[in-house]
Amino acid sequence: MSHPMDRDRQIIYCDRDIEVRPLGVREAPALYDAVRHSVRAIGEWEAWCTPDYSLADARLFLQRSIEQWEMRAAYDFNVIERTSGLVVGSVAINQVSQLNQLANLGYWVRDGYTGRGIAAVAARAAAAFAFTKTGLTRLEIVAQAGNLRSQRVAEKTGATLECLARNRLVFHGEPRDAKVFSLVPADLGLPVSAAA
Repeated sequence: MSHPMDRDRQIIYCDRDIEVRPLGVREAPALYDAVRHSVRAIGEWEAWCTPDYSLADARLFLQRSIEQWEMRAAYDFNVIERTSGLVVGSVAINQVSQLNQLANLGYWVRDGYTGRGIAAVAARAAAAFAFTKTGLTRLEIVAQAGNLRSQRVAEKTGATLECLARNRLVFHGEPRDAKVFSLVPADLGLPVSAAA
């Protein structure tokens, strides 16, 4: 894709309950609140999520998200509950390789909101965005071997399990095995030519 996308106008999904869109730096307190309420569950699988996570960390993450969007290196979105304004999850396209037209697809959901299908809806919306707006033709979901919840989300998203990759992730300095799932445009009913 040769022209920039307006990050602030990218609502990639909306229904009566939730919307999926990028957060601005001014919304850092809402992101911080979501992470702090979910630190035990998210931190079990994501090394960045620790009890020390701060409002400054949320601000820095959002500032970097804006910069990475502009460089076409990553696309971060959050799931917002429309009635309360709470951030109830996150989905991201990151580790972008323009050369190979692939990236990582990651997600998490706030404690108290899991089991409602939010992650799968957000992941499918982010994948559709990636395939139709960024020129990517492959997304990978990499979940630690023990993270069954994340693996179920990958399956509900329509992703294909390709392998158990040994030492695929490093978690708190320790190599971990992970299941690697893939999504391609056809999995969402999109032709490869839809990628621009």
